[in-house]
Amino acid sequence: MTKGNLNDLIRTEANKEVESQTSPSPKRPKETNATLQAKINDLTTELEKTEKNQQTLQEKVISLEKELKEQLELSVRLQQLQQQTEQLESVLSEKNTLVAKLSSQLSQSQTELTEKKQLIEKLSSQLSQSQTELTEKKQLIEKLYNQIKTLENSPPPTPEPSPITKPVPKKPSLYNFEMATLARYIAPNPTPTELTDSDIGWFD
Repeated sequence: MTKGNLNDLIRTEANKEVESQTSPSPKRPKETNATLQAKINDLTTELEKTEKNQQTLQEKVISLEKELKEQLELSVRLQQLQQQTEQLESVLSEKNTLVAKLSSQLSQSQTELTEKKQLIEKLSSQLSQSQTELTEKKQLIEKLYNQIKTLENSPPPTPEPSPITKPVPKKPSLYNFEMATLARYIAPNPTPTELTDSDIGWFD
């Protein structure tokens, strides 16, 4: 109930009281001004209470509207956060996949690096051995070169006279013995034989 409506109600009641005073009724007792004033005071008090209640209700409505607005904003914010969370989860999943891929590549690279280190160590050992052999060969070449230079710079030795050697008689060999035996062999004289016609195969 608004203040204007309450004032209209008070006027209506006051007019009724005036009419009741001008047109006396044997059934209703006359009300004095004090009684009317008391009613007006009661109605005014009730009006003030109503206004206070209305103000309180209005404040509650404003508070509820504010809370509703905050709730709506919070709901929108939560929806945005939900979308951001889903996006972050998607990005996190992609990054986890990428991390797994990079971890696999890193493991493979470490394996290859270990193999290359072993190969380098092997080649280094071979190189060291080759260098050692090369150093030894250089030293040998240098030694031989020094010997050659020494021989080139040294005077040639004086040849000593060779002693007179007597021919050594050859020992008789089996071939010579057989040839000498054949030379001494004399074949016997052959006995003449006459061949008959039958031996020759002639026929008369």
